[in-house]
Amino acid sequence: MASPLSFLGALTPSRLAIGAVVGGAALGLTVIASSSAFSAPSSPIPIASSVSAPAATVAPATSTSPVTKQKSPKAASRTKKARNIPERPRDTFHGKRLVYDKALMTVWMMNAQDEVVGRYPVVGRWDRPAKGTYHIFSKSKMAYNPNSKVTFHNMMRFTYGPDTRSPIGFHAIPKYYDGTPMHSTKQLGLAIARGGCVRLSEEASKELYKFMRVGDLVVVLPSP
Repeated sequence: MASPLSFLGALTPSRLAIGAVVGGAALGLTVIASSSAFSAPSSPIPIASSVSAPAATVAPATSTSPVTKQKSPKAASRTKKARNIPERPRDTFHGKRLVYDKALMTVWMMNAQDEVVGRYPVVGRWDRPAKGTYHIFSKSKMAYNPNSKVTFHNMMRFTYGPDTRSPIGFHAIPKYYDGTPMHSTKQLGLAIARGGCVRLSEEASKELYKFMRVGDLVVVLPSP
């Protein structure tokens, strides 16, 4: 025969709690049951550890080199060559052209993209040709001047002298009939010419002669 209290072994904590609630309600009592009696304990909520963000690093300030200001060009004379000659000519034109700066005794070859493809010292004179724009109207690989008894290579004519009406152009340093040059290449860059032509070294005159075509623009900048 079973023990009168044997039914208690079948009672689980949740059944006991439910019974307590029901019994209490039957007796008119207010019973507050713990929710832990009805559900399994929840797993603990992990707490994230606080990790401080790394401090922002600031790159050290770098020193900027000062911009060197371009010095103003100084004109040539009969005894001194020009100084502070700029990389580009001082004209306002664009496209293929030859720029002759009488003040600096320098010529620039400019291509169609307005890039400098050559810059050469020359011998000329300040008073001619007049400043302005011209065009190459004829070319000769060999030319001569019987009055001065000289010959010269790579003549490119673009205007005429104001008094003699003789052609003025770019060409190599003239040579007398005996082969002696009229002046040395060391004097290129000086305003010592007696005629109106613009003289270059033999090599520079070849470059100009290959580069320029009949009809191409020539820009002459003013004297100082």
